[in-house]
Amino acid sequence: MLRISGISKTFNPGTANQVRALTEVSLELAEGSFLIIIGMNGSGKSTLLNAVAGSFMVDSGSIELAGEDLTRWPEHRRAKRIGRVFQDPFRGTAPSMTIAENLALAARRGRSRGLGAALDPGMRDNLRDRVRTLNMGLEDRLDNPIGSLSGGQRQALTLLMASWLKPDLLLLDEHTAALDPKSADQVIDLTRQIINRDQLTTLMVTHSMQQAVDLGDRIVMMYKGEVLHDISGTARERVTAEDLLRRFEDLRRKEQIGDSVGGLLREAQGASQLIAIFQAIAAVDQHIDAREIALIEEFSNRWGIPVPDLTEGATDDVGDVLELRKHVADYLELAPPTDQVTELLDVLHHFINADDYVSEAEEVVVDEVTAMILKYVTKSGDHGAHEVIIVPQTDEQTAGVAALMPGVEPTTMRGGTVYSVGRFFSPKYADVVCDKYIELGFFTTRVEELRPRR
Repeated sequence: MLRISGISKTFNPGTANQVRALTEVSLELAEGSFLIIIGMNGSGKSTLLNAVAGSFMVDSGSIELAGEDLTRWPEHRRAKRIGRVFQDPFRGTAPSMTIAENLALAARRGRSRGLGAALDPGMRDNLRDRVRTLNMGLEDRLDNPIGSLSGGQRQALTLLMASWLKPDLLLLDEHTAALDPKSADQVIDLTRQIINRDQLTTLMVTHSMQQAVDLGDRIVMMYKGEVLHDISGTARERVTAEDLLRRFEDLRRKEQIGDSVGGLLREAQGASQLIAIFQAIAAVDQHIDAREIALIEEFSNRWGIPVPDLTEGATDDVGDVLELRKHVADYLELAPPTDQVTELLDVLHHFINADDYVSEAEEVVVDEVTAMILKYVTKSGDHGAHEVIIVPQTDEQTAGVAALMPGVEPTTMRGGTVYSVGRFFSPKYADVVCDKYIELGFFTTRVEELRPRR
């Protein structure tokens, strides 16, 4: 069992750079449990893992593992009891040493480090058998330097090394964040197999909401160095990635937004796309307020781009809900920095509240756009559970849909031909999209994705 009791940590105390990273954090993790920790940047999730690993000494509180108090143990001593996989695939191994030598060191953790006896023929056979379970073809490359491997291969071997002697605790610190999607999926599958097979007590930090709901038996959300949500039991079984995104949205709304946007988005990648977003969200209620116009002009001048035509006639079609979503998608495809995207969320709330009244249409749109932004920031991989489909009733309607949505291929659903308009996060937003096509005379409906239970 892991018992964390009221630990706190402040970095650079008494200076201008003081950061209170952990505040009275308490958690208990039963033997064989798998806890996922999520949270925004700066929430304290990785700091908590580092505190448990012994990367620094906590200011107060205690850490116990398997009945022993580790609070004042140095990191190297804890490493005999704790396995760890870092975010960087090139940490935790000796790159110039071979695969076999690295694995042999892992197999002798806590004992003398001589490799002569460790790499006898019997040991090499054992290494080969274990590496074969990775299904990466590395069992025949045991004499290759581990530094010559890809990030995914190296991370898989690091995971194997960290779990070789069945540690009392396994720490996974965003261990797929630096990998390409295919490699990340492979490492996650391997993670699941090893933890389930050996019943390892595991603490895993991730930015991926999908990983959080697919893995583990408990989810903790941290915020500003404290445990904000602890989701277990029946609630854990029912939680979805969309639910977690909503909780992130709640956090963002609790953040204090200043009276001025002067400090936000000082420099911006994709300035023209951002201005298009501002125009569209300002016009959602079919009217651009004077303060909204002033905001758009301020950002245009700040970024040195022409101020768009904001006269009434020029903005009649700007407030289309699908156009707004398209502008946001186009902007996110530019892969802007996450800090900039987070600031964008603050700016959009300024636009929504510019006229001191938030209409129902604005609420619906900001819910959808916020979910899109949070998906990007948290790297959840989610694409929304509410799909809008058009079901043509006649050949003429089929031709009409094809003309309206060129390039969209029909699919079969429940024996009929349908055209997918798209998948959305907010059910209310999806209903607004439905209404748009119903007004055009098409039979349109919203269907919810059936998510498989774990």
